[in-house]
Amino acid sequence: MTFKIPPPQPQYSKLSFPTPHILLVTLSRPKDLNCINSTGHAELHAIWEWLDDEPSLRVGIITGEGRAFCAGADLKEWNNSMQSNAKRSPMPPSGFGGLSRRAGKKPVIAAVNGLALGGGCEMITNTDIVIASEKAFFGFPEVARGVVAWAGAWEKGAGERGGKVGVCE
Repeated sequence: MTFKIPPPQPQYSKLSFPTPHILLVTLSRPKDLNCINSTGHAELHAIWEWLDDEPSLRVGIITGEGRAFCAGADLKEWNNSMQSNAKRSPMPPSGFGGLSRRAGKKPVIAAVNGLALGGGCEMITNTDIVIASEKAFFGFPEVARGVVAWAGAWEKGAGERGGKVGVCE
């Protein structure tokens, strides 16, 4: 497929084009349940901006490799930065995974194939359609530890969730 704008070359996701006009983004850290680190957030932000800017594409789909869609933030990275007082890269303006606060022009579909926890759930709250396999599991485990879902789910509110999830057999 030829593009007007060259696609990003992410390290933590795989890009493919199953049919013309469709971008498939596969989170590709299966050993880490596809949790997203700082670099991954920046990569995903760039991917969704590219989707909006590339005229040959009409829709994006995001899924995860292995048994998880996305288990949220990379807590090992977060813990290491807290212990070392190292400065972490800021979250992109489009939020967790470049999706939770995205104001894009083209639709994004979440194909949830397994665990969607914390930030993984926050990403899907701002997608246009959610298609869930029977193995999908949704949750915000951080609330049991007194952490608020700040990456986008809080802002989206409870009113919208529930209206866009479909289960595939």
